[in-house]
Amino acid sequence: MLCAFQLEIIIRELDGVLYQALHLANKGLPTLVGDHMVNKYIRSSNQPLIYFDSDQHEPTNRHVLNNGGIVLNLNSEGQGFIDDPPEMQRNFANVIETSTKICQWGKEQANILNRLIPESRLDDIPITGHPSFDLVSPQFTKYFSNQEIVREHGDDYILINTSFGMFNHEMGFDYYVKMLSKMDEWKVYGDSEHIAHLKKRCEHQEKTALAMIDMARKIAEAYPKRHVIIRPHPAEKSSFYTQKTSDLPNIFVTKKGTAREWIASAAVVIHHDCTTGLEATLMGKLVLQFAPYKDSVGAAILMASIGQRTTTAEEALARIEQGTMPEKTLAPLLERLAPYLENINQNAANTIANLAASYTDHTAWVPAPLSLWNNLKCWRKYVSKLLRAKQPGRNGRKVRYALNKFSRLKQETILEKINKIREIEPNLPEVSVTQLCLNTFLIGPPQKKEPTFPRPSCHPDGS
Repeated sequence: MLCAFQLEIIIRELDGVLYQALHLANKGLPTLVGDHMVNKYIRSSNQPLIYFDSDQHEPTNRHVLNNGGIVLNLNSEGQGFIDDPPEMQRNFANVIETSTKICQWGKEQANILNRLIPESRLDDIPITGHPSFDLVSPQFTKYFSNQEIVREHGDDYILINTSFGMFNHEMGFDYYVKMLSKMDEWKVYGDSEHIAHLKKRCEHQEKTALAMIDMARKIAEAYPKRHVIIRPHPAEKSSFYTQKTSDLPNIFVTKKGTAREWIASAAVVIHHDCTTGLEATLMGKLVLQFAPYKDSVGAAILMASIGQRTTTAEEALARIEQGTMPEKTLAPLLERLAPYLENINQNAANTIANLAASYTDHTAWVPAPLSLWNNLKCWRKYVSKLLRAKQPGRNGRKVRYALNKFSRLKQETILEKINKIREIEPNLPEVSVTQLCLNTFLIGPPQKKEPTFPRPSCHPDGS
């Protein structure tokens, strides 16, 4: 059967999905990868397929299930509900109603869901890990290394990753929450109790962000010949940081590239409660967890436990002098993380590929490329976004936010990434990559002539 992934945030998800696609190809399974057109292909066909759900879109999931397909929920932020309030944990548990199985990052996450789902579904919470974290090991550092970054900033820069997208959201807190509350899968954002919790979280995020800026300034002044990189979360406004640091020439605020590209060449990684702290630790970096305040309303407790705890800029400077993560800190940290991240024990992509293969006889219905006319419709919509992104005000910010989440994806980018993965793991198979339309591709063994999906139309509204 065909496997399908719709990506939401390309810089966060693409590498792990391509790695998973190679493991699926090893089982003879082709994979559809791309933007909203993936769901359009899925819903235009009545053929069974394996859908890797990450955004809990109920109509798509039900369509797949009603046509004999399989829905494997594989959340790219699967650790999140550990620290979330009960209403959010219930929201994640409700995914079981339209999923065949919910793949969990680790045992601890599974334990939470097992208390919230019907007893009859307890066998449908496999502990798999997430394929993205298979790539976070020292052997893959060269995969993520970006020579443009090294040429501009050297290989001894200090990377500060922020994750304060609630109070500092590109679209503004009120607008963002209102937008989420209108989505069927995120009705919880309209709950007054949850909004009250989010507002407390915003207060904590803002004062922590200001403390991180103060720390960045002191580090930049202490190391005038080294670059300090502030990398905001993709949902954040960069201007919050540039306005407060632009007077120091060795502080740079950027969203360019992926988080792992920046981690790969960094000498030190500093975070508060960001997943990049976990990634940097597994990549063998010196990681500092900056916690200037005892209260941690809304902070991701697991992520906030990763790295050497640092409460002041002076402590940060002292730890930077160490140069590497002490073994006495790293070993117990990995042991503590293992129940939350199965990747520490096994290869998640291989586990998930075996799970997918158990549902199929390897006969695949493959989608056809769009017609010229429908391809032109997709390009027209994309060009319209580029033009609307130049608008001032909220409308322009909203479109820029969408483009930042999923910029144009080229076939040569996919091929380059796949080849780099196979250089590191040559046992993975050669694959064909076929572009079906703008930003959507079919990855799998060299294609044979098979029955195809009908070509979906590309409506201007993307529905």
